[in-house]
Formats: sequence, C-alpha cells, structure tokens
Amino acid sequence: MPVYFISQVERDRIVTKIGKAKDIQKRRRELQTGNPTLLEVVGWITSDDDFALERTLHRHFATRRVSGEWFDIQPGDALPVLMHAGINGFVAKNADAFEIVGYDRDAVPEYLGVWNWGDLELEECCPFCGCMCGMHFQDASWMHHCLNCDALTDFSELSPPEPDDEMR
Repeated sequence: MPVYFISQVERDRIVTKIGKAKDIQKRRRELQTGNPTLLEVVGWITSDDDFALERTLHRHFATRRVSGEWFDIQPGDALPVLMHAGINGFVAKNADAFEIVGYDRDAVPEYLGVWNWGDLELEECCPFCGCMCGMHFQDASWMHHCLNCDALTDFSELSPPEPDDEMR
C-alpha cells in the first residue's frame, strides 16, 4: 500500500496529511467530502512495509504535527523524501506535463511541467508517470528511458514542427 502526501491550503499555510491507502485518489475524495478547501495529492511512496514507512515519516515530521496525521509541511518539504525513495517515490504530475504555457524570448516553448509545486528536471522525475527515478539518457538509442513505466522517447513529438522546404 502506498504512503501518500495530500496537502491543502489552510488560511495562510499549507498542511499535509501523511497516510496510507490502496487507492490514493479515492482516499483524497473521501477526505475532500465536507472539506471546503481543495485537497491535492502531492506524491506517494510504494513500500513493502507501509506501516513502518508511515511511522518513520510521522516521527521525521513530529515537531511539525498539527493534528493526527496532518503536518505543517509544504509540498517542497515532502520532495526530498520522495526523491530519496528513488524508483519507489512518485509525484502527482500535472494533467499534461507537456502543455505549452508560453515561449521564451528565443521562441523556445515552455511546458507546464511535471509537478504542480515546482520545477523538476528530466533527470529527477519521469514526466510520463511521475517516478522519481528520472529519465535516463541512453547513448545507444539517443533516447530517454524511465525505469518505472518503461517510456522510451527522444521528446521529438513535443517539439514544434520544422518548416518544410516550400514554406521557406
């Protein structure tokens, strides 16, 4: 069972619940019922011993406990824990990590990105599944590979099309 981080903005601070559930989105919906503040899944860690991992995380953040399993921690505070978990750590990725949100001054597209809470590089996080194992460049194929979801891409399908000869 994964151990999850679910956050909510509460007045002037963000509080995060650290718990465990088989179905994290179902658990988020259950917690959302009757709660006027939007809850968002930050990330989760898969583990062979979810009870021990949850206890360890509760102890780690004990000084920041608000109530029960809720802690006064930012999503950015959970990120090092998720990164430390490596291939077992996941961030809840944006709906479309490759949505173009603008262009820089050189007309290079800027993408929405993987994580709602900050920028992550390809080496840190797979944009397809959110795994903190990152995308690994393979010299043999000149493509990036995710160890978790097995995605293999050169990201060319995300680049703007090259103008053909007739358009020049």
